Amino acid sequence: MQEFYNIKILVSCIFCLFLIISCSNKNNTKKEILFNKQGIVTIINSQQDEIIFDVELAEDIWQRSQGLMFRYRLESNQGMFFIFDFTDYQSFWMRNTYLSLDMIFIDENFLIVDIHENAFPLSEDAIISSHPAMYVLEVLGGTSKKKGINVGDSVVFRRD
Repeated sequence: MQEFYNIKILVSCIFCLFLIISCSNKNNTKKEILFNKQGIVTIINSQQDEIIFDVELAEDIWQRSQGLMFRYRLESNQGMFFIFDFTDYQSFWMRNTYLSLDMIFIDENFLIVDIHENAFPLSEDAIISSHPAMYVLEVLGGTSKKKGINVGDSVVFRRD
């Protein structure tokens, strides 16, 4: 009888262990966030080249705080365009952001005032614009250099 009782306890413990593992795997499975085009940002560089990005918008506090967190891919012509309520020194971090990003800071006159290249994924270090900005365009790390985007270039934004 004691042996049957011990087997019953062992089977119950194994069942509970499998149940815990099963639940924890379901909770850790993250649904991929897909890109949702909401506008177009065109940068006109010093050579008068037009560099065009399809963008998602981050217009409210929740969207801005989420940003590109939990994204695992972004095409070279895609980005996120942050729209702030007023011009100020803008601050970002890379918490829960798995992609290296260039942050292009843009003033209220749609001129690029600062670029932070290749922000390190998952870093919680603050990235603060060196000049006040009202808009920020985040694109894949290395894009600014690759496409010849520089401080002083002009920006055109169109909402879809």
